[in-house]
Amino acid sequence: MAPTVLECLHAYILPGLLIVKSVVYFLQAAIISPILPISDFKAYRNLSFAKFWTAVGPVFADVVPPVLGEILATSRGAILDIGPGSGDQIFRFSNKDNITIIYGVEPGVDLHHALRENAKKAGLSEKYKVLSCGAEPDSLIPVLKTEGLLSKDNSIDDGIFDEIVCIRVLCSVPTLNETVGVLYRCLKPGGRLVVCEHVINESSKEGNKAGRFFHKEGSKVGHLLQLFYTALGWEFFVGCHLLRDTTAALVNAAKSDHGWAEVNLECNIVRRGVAFFSAPPPITIGGEALQGPYCGHRPFEGFAVYEGGLSNKPEHVHGV
Repeated sequence: MAPTVLECLHAYILPGLLIVKSVVYFLQAAIISPILPISDFKAYRNLSFAKFWTAVGPVFADVVPPVLGEILATSRGAILDIGPGSGDQIFRFSNKDNITIIYGVEPGVDLHHALRENAKKAGLSEKYKVLSCGAEPDSLIPVLKTEGLLSKDNSIDDGIFDEIVCIRVLCSVPTLNETVGVLYRCLKPGGRLVVCEHVINESSKEGNKAGRFFHKEGSKVGHLLQLFYTALGWEFFVGCHLLRDTTAALVNAAKSDHGWAEVNLECNIVRRGVAFFSAPPPITIGGEALQGPYCGHRPFEGFAVYEGGLSNKPEHVHGV
């Protein structure tokens, strides 16, 4: 069914409204702590984002691919939850008996209280441990060492976790390729990586030339809007990179093992390439969404391009 004019307008302006909302929280934080922007700008930005995400996170938490809950319901063993924010997705770890422990890697200390509260509400307070660090190697690895999770020679190459979960976080890490690389090394052989992410929206001509996984109807309008909102400060105010080829980074992370044991990607975009936007919830407005069958464990979410699939680290690791 073709989109209505109102649906198209909503899709086009939603990211702009989110930027405005973020600016409001930046100003609010400056009023509450007027010295902080001068004395510690990073802390000021973290405080502003915490206020922003505490307000919008619960709304966006409900707007995810339905299969995400099904996937996380099968989570088991030791899990690394990357960038859980205020913990609005924790309830999706619904099969608690199969979970040994979850380490929540969250650098935003202003979100830790809400994160622990949501873990408690999900019945996981005894199994959910918050780690105050980022996912990038120089931040994550020292904390894993402090937790006693590294091998005797302080290596992660044998794998630590049965599962690693990234929901709308790889779009904001400072160094994508390095971060994905270290996460792959943290996976045990046979472990799975569950990802639901914003990715760059490219047409099939651009994506296929680079050997990437994009649907033939990737939206040029969507890509132009990504460029537009990036220029308006989306990355600074919302903390998200709209133009990252996260798919390629994830696929390439397993090259040293001759690839993932299994990778199935799904694109969920807008027919006719009209409106598109998902910011941050995966909204595919402006046309009828295209969906193919899922095969399990690795959903990717994109602006106009939603990709998903299953990835397991090979049982037999080579060249690590």
